[in-house]
Amino acid sequence: MIKSFNSNIYIIMYHYVRNIKNSKFPNLKGLEFSDFKKQISFFKKNFNLLSNNEFIEILNSKKIPKKKSILLTFDDGYKDHFEYVFPFLKQQKVSAIFYPPIISIKNKSVIDVNKIHFVLEKETNRDRILQLIFIYIKKFLNKNYDQIGIEKINLSSRHDDKKTILIKRLLQNHLPLPYRKKIVDRIFKDILNYDEQDFSKILYMNKQNIKELYQNNFSIGSHGYNHFWWEKLNKNEQEAEIYKSINYFKKLNVYEKNFSVCYPYGSYNKETLKLLKKYKIKFALTTKVDSINNNNIKELYKIPRFDTNDFR
Repeated sequence: MIKSFNSNIYIIMYHYVRNIKNSKFPNLKGLEFSDFKKQISFFKKNFNLLSNNEFIEILNSKKIPKKKSILLTFDDGYKDHFEYVFPFLKQQKVSAIFYPPIISIKNKSVIDVNKIHFVLEKETNRDRILQLIFIYIKKFLNKNYDQIGIEKINLSSRHDDKKTILIKRLLQNHLPLPYRKKIVDRIFKDILNYDEQDFSKILYMNKQNIKELYQNNFSIGSHGYNHFWWEKLNKNEQEAEIYKSINYFKKLNVYEKNFSVCYPYGSYNKETLKLLKKYKIKFALTTKVDSINNNNIKELYKIPRFDTNDFR
């Protein structure tokens, strides 16, 4: 929780924003819509709220405004953002940038990170989930849990207990991609038993929702095509993630010259930075926790953000 504020720029990262306690998924980690409204009210009273274009003007000038400022960003393209966030921000005349991955809009797929979120929501017994993971590791990789380098996994986290973060790290990036995807799919089916396309339609915005956001002067940016860890991709694979997402938004007529990128999982490397320059991306957002100040304002492709929970 931030106790005091300097005359810097604070970018806020949001994911789920909904009426959580009275929903089908009351254990989901997210922000209650009532708390979101209170947070926006606090921001309006105490900060200058920036639009995408205003933020880019500041980056170009390399001068931090005298009044402390906020930029709102929303990751993953959830239906929450259209049903709850969009109408409220429109009413309040507050701007924001939305970063949906393409695969969830185009293919009606549920990205792995969200499958993991809802598995964790539904099954509160973390040992059962770990047991299933190890069963499928044995089945698909023909290895026991003590043969997969589990001791190398960093279990530090700002928001999760060690068992929860172990589940996330195993299923998000530690296991080889083809196998972990199969394991995530099987556990999602075992615990939730939802048809993936039906679940996707409930969870994510569709292309008409994206168009409506843009037509109401909200900005759209890239969160990749597949929501992969970019640092684990080669140059050509990274370029496909960037190019295909830009191309998709151009076809939807929601692409603008002041286009930005939000790294999936905050993941990037030196090749990423070269590609962003090639495609004339204006700025890129990380998951590093910090404000934008006179010391880091020139780092256009390494921009830090705060989680919404840092302001509660």
